[in-house]
Amino acid sequence: MAKKQVAVIVSAVQPRLLNVKDAAAYLGATVWHVRSLVWAKKLVAMRMGHRQVFDLVDLDAFVERLKRSAA
Repeated sequence: MAKKQVAVIVSAVQPRLLNVKDAAAYLGATVWHVRSLVWAKKLVAMRMGHRQVFDLVDLDAFVERLKRSAA
């Protein structure tokens, strides 16, 4: 019997905007902590409809600021 071949397509597209849950995972924090950082204006969030989204560039910049302030 011939085996059936299945094509697997792997998407190389990485999302630039993350929802609050994914942003928290990216930072290694909780959703509550990410929201509190937004409320304290320490982290930039944007609105996309009713959703809050976070740009990877802003998240990386936030981490860099933390590293500089710790030094």
